[in-house]
This record gives sequence, C-alpha cells and structure tokens, in this order.
Amino acid sequence: MPEAGQVLDLSEQPFDCTKQQTPLPLAQWRHHHHYDRGIAMYLRYALAGALTLACSGVQAEDFPARAITMIVPAAAGGNADITARLVGQEMSKQLGQPVVIENRVGAGGRIGTQAVVRTAPDGYTIGYAHVGTLVLHRFLFKEQMYDIDKDLAPIGLVAETPNVIVVSQASPYRTLQDLIGASKAQPDRITMTSADPGTTSEVGVKLFIAQTGAGMRQIPYKATAAQLADLLGGHVDSMMENLPPLIGNLKDGRLRALAVTTRKRVASNPDVPTVAEQGYPDYEQGAWSALVAPAGTPPEALARLNQALNAALAAPAVSAELRSRSQEPLGGPPAQVQAQVDKELPKWRSVIQAANP
Repeated sequence: MPEAGQVLDLSEQPFDCTKQQTPLPLAQWRHHHHYDRGIAMYLRYALAGALTLACSGVQAEDFPARAITMIVPAAAGGNADITARLVGQEMSKQLGQPVVIENRVGAGGRIGTQAVVRTAPDGYTIGYAHVGTLVLHRFLFKEQMYDIDKDLAPIGLVAETPNVIVVSQASPYRTLQDLIGASKAQPDRITMTSADPGTTSEVGVKLFIAQTGAGMRQIPYKATAAQLADLLGGHVDSMMENLPPLIGNLKDGRLRALAVTTRKRVASNPDVPTVAEQGYPDYEQGAWSALVAPAGTPPEALARLNQALNAALAAPAVSAELRSRSQEPLGGPPAQVQAQVDKELPKWRSVIQAANP
C-alpha cells in the first residue's frame, strides 16, 4: 500500500495499442493478478483493461453483436440452472443481446465444461462453472477431459451457496455437538448423508469428519429427494446438502438446522450458527460458482462480459432473489476467480487424497 502523498506509478508495463492483447488462461492469473501485492497492482491492471477497451474502438463497442450462449453443466430446474438463468437474464439487459441458457448434463459437470472448451474463443459462448469443475474434479478423476488451468479464461465469480447440516424435527440431537458426541460414542452407527461423489456436500462431509473427529458413517445419494425421504423416515440420522432446496422443510418445521458450512451465517437463516463458531474455526466450505470462457477469448469481450456480470449481480432484483434463496452474490474482477481457486486447492487436495489413498 503506498504511503500518504505517494504517487502510484502505473507505467511498469506500457500498453501498446498496436499489439494484440492476449487474454491469460485461468492458471496464469495467479502470477499476474495477486491481490496481496496491494492496491497499486490492482489499479495497474484496471487501467490496462480500460486502455484495452479504448484501443479496440469499434470492435469493443460492437460486442456483442448477436446472442450469447451460456452452457450450464447441470439439469434444468436445479439450483445452478436457476441461478444461471436469473443472472443471464439481467446480463442480457446489460449487453443488449439475449443470453441463451444451454444445459449440458453429464460426468458431474465435465461434459458441459468440455463443450465450453471446444467452442470458438470469440466471446459468444461462455460457461457456468463451479467449485467442482474448477477445483474438485482435478483430484477426483484420474483422466481429465481438458486442462482446467490452460483451456479456460475467467470472467468473474457469480455466487456462493452454503451447505447445511440438518436432522429431522424428531431427532434427539438438538445441537451440532450432540450429533458429534453421539458419533464418537457409537462409531459408524450414526449416519450423515450427502449428494453423490464429486459434489461439495460429499467432500464437505469428508472434511467435517476429518476436522471434528466425528465417528459417523457417510452415505452418498444421487438425489436430494431420496436423502430427505430417508431422513424424515428415520432411516438416517443427519444430512449435509445445499441449503436452497431444504428451505421449505426448515420453514415448516420438518427439519432442524444444526449448522451452515460457510464462514458467516446466512442472511435467510440468521439463527443457524456456522460450524466454525461451534468449536471448529478452520471449517469452511460452500458451493461457489463462476463464469468462464474458452482460453483465447478477446480481452475486450472478457472485459465486457465481466462488466455485465457485475452489473447483473448488483441489480437489486437479482441480489434480493439470490439472497432469498440463501445465496450470496459475489462478482469482482476476473482475477478473483483464480484467487478463489488457489484458496481452495490445498484444502481439497489433502481431504480428497486422504479419503482416496
């Protein structure tokens, strides 16, 4: 941080309008856009981005000239799809062109992400990515369908969705400590369900067991509805899952929330404490998402898309709707996507490798 009265020198990397400015693949943002280098570095790149748009002239002003396709690697009607459609609709207002959602389902999101990688890097096809495709899958699958660090360019973060630990209203466990204590007293008898392998709730349970020393047995499910039916039927003891699809059952009293998994409490359920504040300060995880484009997408297109994304997330109707669904809007510059990836990599590498020796 510069001292008072010091003039920032933004001329370290001169900008040449006559040269093609090549956008950086996802991994290279970690070398060029670290926030811990201070505000001077941030301002230098903000100015460079502005000069890129200024020098590209008519080309930047003309983008986009037609509809943009957003590939969502999840089924229609799910949490990711609803979020993508909400944000995409507002982005279309900012861009003056439709943002068309295309659902590509399969392989835990890898089919859709691969489709993004294979499209022309012209800014007209972008992808809705999440922590699974950007972080978890590199440790979960031996064979990779693409190089996540080289084949994608970041646009910006979208939102974070918390996971929540719940029990049925009839459960004897009133607090998180009750549940953990029972699992330690009766190892492998107390159960906790999650979504299927590769999801944030599935690896989140593994992280929970590792950090709390709980002796519970994890049971992955393919569908939230099946988990919920078994929990309410008394066939399993507890459940970790995305909060949004459980809000209705929490409101009508069928479920009791013991903890949310994010660092802070959730605005929609402010009375539910975090795992961290109940004695496990290092526990933090959630299902965050981002928009990405194929590597090689023109920088002026990336800048325009980032601008539209941030404006969409700042729109009162969008931010209010996201928060009503227990999601926190994120946004920010493209570099923040890589910063989030870098933050998550060490944690999930150790957890997943320990669970799959």
